[in-house]
Amino acid sequence: MPTIAKFPWSRLLIIPSFYMLLLPFGDKWYGYVLFLLLALAFWRSTSHVKYRELGIVMQHMCVMLLILLFNPWNIWFGLYPAIVTGFLPSFTRITVYTGSMVAFYIASVWVHVEFEFGTQDLSWIPILILLIGLPYFLRNQQISNQMKTELLGANEEIARLIKIEERERIARDLHDTLGHTLSLLTLKGELVEQLVRRNPDEAIQEVRELQHISRNTLIQVRKLVSDMQSVKLTEEVVQASQFLQSAGIEVHLNSLDLEKIPLVNGKILGLCLRECVTNIVKHSQAANCWMTIYENSGSFILEIEDDGVGVEGVNRTHEGSGLMGMKERLRMIEGTLHWRSNAGRGMNITITVPKIEKPFSE
Repeated sequence: MPTIAKFPWSRLLIIPSFYMLLLPFGDKWYGYVLFLLLALAFWRSTSHVKYRELGIVMQHMCVMLLILLFNPWNIWFGLYPAIVTGFLPSFTRITVYTGSMVAFYIASVWVHVEFEFGTQDLSWIPILILLIGLPYFLRNQQISNQMKTELLGANEEIARLIKIEERERIARDLHDTLGHTLSLLTLKGELVEQLVRRNPDEAIQEVRELQHISRNTLIQVRKLVSDMQSVKLTEEVVQASQFLQSAGIEVHLNSLDLEKIPLVNGKILGLCLRECVTNIVKHSQAANCWMTIYENSGSFILEIEDDGVGVEGVNRTHEGSGLMGMKERLRMIEGTLHWRSNAGRGMNITITVPKIEKPFSE
């Protein structure tokens, strides 16, 4: 989606072009000249920052003459300089040009009516009100897009740093776990090679120690890999809270002692929590999020609710891939997922996981 500055605004000139074909200026050739000058100034000021403020002034002059010489309804041509005014870098400049626009347009209408070029008609006032608010709206949109871009860049940088830190941690763990042991195995192998001819019994003893060391090393490696793959619910809750708060969403947490939840249950709940929080930040536009974890009749229950926009036209046959993925994950352990939503009233997701005391094969 193009930003405000990159949007092809020149396409809007198609509208007054059709207007002139349907309601031409007749034999008053200067009406067409004023429109062409307005179009040229609009095109130059949207595509060239250097000529932006000069283009705004020229466009306002063209609109004033169209009002004076033809009809107060031509005030709607002020849409084009109002759009360009929204590109200005500060609200002070926008206010100066918008205030000048109001004064000169009202003066043009007054002169038009005073000299009886037309009849008194106040229907142009709503258009003027629209032109006053348009530059501020566009400027706020630019600021919002800029903040979103900066936030996206910051999140990408954070993700990159986290990956680097994780790689360094894995490298340290592997070095601490395997570096010394592999060196020891190498020395033991060299010792066995020396003893195998002159002292076979001692060589056999060294081989047994070598086997014992290699088994312990294998156990350590498996534990290290298991720790890397594990999802701890306590860590996921902390990370989810930080993620929501960084997106400007207030977190309300009510939970039992998470350390009491078995590892398998915690892993499933943690993955589901991660998916739910990601969806809230991406789609909900919420201001608050409530996370509740409790135990009930042989099950652990995770309830997540937000006050965002909800889901319009909820249809359970068209659930998102995230919800379907969670349902498939929960079905492996006979867990359930229920959700409800009303447009504009947020969304509520309830995840139920039966107690699993023993590990299971994934």
